[in-house]
Amino acid sequence: MVKAVWTANGWVPVIALFVAGLAFNSLESIRQLAEGNREELKKIAESKGTATHYSNAKEFYEALTSAVKEADFEVRATYFRRVPPTYDKAARDYFRACISWVQAKSHRKLLRVMPEPATPAMREWVEEQREHSKRRLPKGAYKLKYIQIDVTNVLSIAVIDEKTVFCAITMDDDVVRGYSLTSPDLGNYYKQYHQMLLNSGKEVF
Repeated sequence: MVKAVWTANGWVPVIALFVAGLAFNSLESIRQLAEGNREELKKIAESKGTATHYSNAKEFYEALTSAVKEADFEVRATYFRRVPPTYDKAARDYFRACISWVQAKSHRKLLRVMPEPATPAMREWVEEQREHSKRRLPKGAYKLKYIQIDVTNVLSIAVIDEKTVFCAITMDDDVVRGYSLTSPDLGNYYKQYHQMLLNSGKEVF
């Protein structure tokens, strides 16, 4: 892991990478989003925060699991992969931690967005998540929606309590590169982005 403090100049490439993650939207939608949030982007560019880079999936998921366990009220996440998160112990631990976390207190929310499963393995995993939402959690504590998206080289995110953001870039089905950002300004912006995805999604449970 490599940690760095990002200043006004340092946020610029992060924002550029974030915008690149919206590539599945139309250019017109991106233009409208940028215009509507120009002042907010200016505030983000001037903010300070901490960025941590992770060299492999194990480091990324271990850090994300720790952040989820320390969260208070809300975890928002996307899962833009073509394979279920059962290939790696750190990934499995993260998804188990999400269920345990949201189960522990009634005010907590877990909100996830993903593409509609294209393989039997992915459909089986979604059904497992559905069972968790029915048997172990208060109604509405865990929500999952499908969106239409090409998962090739798409940026996946997790927003923890609106202040810490984890971003993962999947180069193929096995390679994950990621980083995390700690900043209330950025956290709020990524929350809005996630809510936009959630609002456009098809409800699964």
